[in-house]
Amino acid sequence: MANTNDYNSFLSNLETPYKVGLSLSGGGAKGIAHVGVIQAMEELGIKPQVISGVSAGAIVAALYADGKTPKEICQFFKDTRFFKFVNLVVPKKGFMSSERFQHMLESTMTAKTFEELSLPIIVNATELVEGKCQYFHSGVLVDRVVASASVPIFLTPKELDGKLYVDGGIFNNMPAKVIRKHCDLLVGVHVNPIVTEGDITGVLDVAERVYHLSIQSSTVAEKRACDIVLEPIKARNYGIFNISKTDELFNIGYKCAMEQLPKFLEERAAQLEAAK
Repeated sequence: MANTNDYNSFLSNLETPYKVGLSLSGGGAKGIAHVGVIQAMEELGIKPQVISGVSAGAIVAALYADGKTPKEICQFFKDTRFFKFVNLVVPKKGFMSSERFQHMLESTMTAKTFEELSLPIIVNATELVEGKCQYFHSGVLVDRVVASASVPIFLTPKELDGKLYVDGGIFNNMPAKVIRKHCDLLVGVHVNPIVTEGDITGVLDVAERVYHLSIQSSTVAEKRACDIVLEPIKARNYGIFNISKTDELFNIGYKCAMEQLPKFLEERAAQLEAAK
């Protein structure tokens, strides 16, 4: 298990630099927009070679690094209706248990450990008792991905090695700096912009709003570490549990990437040519 101080040594031992790195933010169902971005990147010939992700981004990163195509990842989300694959529990530490979701993710994944993935990934979670960010890059895979995606209040914390973990977005909702110096090009995708409009009418609305507000400040420095940040603005109109809108969210991410990446790549190529 890695901590915030030793991930650099892990990456230093890999074959670097990577040509393309990808950092995927949290955002619940809005994370499906990540899949559209990956589809666009593949079509543009800039397939990611190392990925960092948190929460929904960690799920997408794990599935993609496991060899799943963007189409297959979308189908996974369609099959995984959130409230169908979590269990309501007596609210001691969270309203719902992710045990059934974990079983479905395990049955979908070919790799059982990080080491078995076709691409290196790093995911982060929040250690709840000591209140610190924890990065994972080795060992049992799904347990750590579920820990990264355990949104506090909504889901019960995930226990690993006697410690409780919740969503890594609390401290770092777009883990870009963790792979920055190991990539020639780092693309960040942030799908969780603050929504200023909309009604707050129930307890879930309040909890979701508080969660979004609490994680925003962590993304500022991480965005600066990227060469380009894609922020599919239209995704902000969807709640974190709108899994039924999979196709719409995929298209939002795809269109955003196709609108911004070609222009960025042209500008980057011109800069490199001028520097010769």
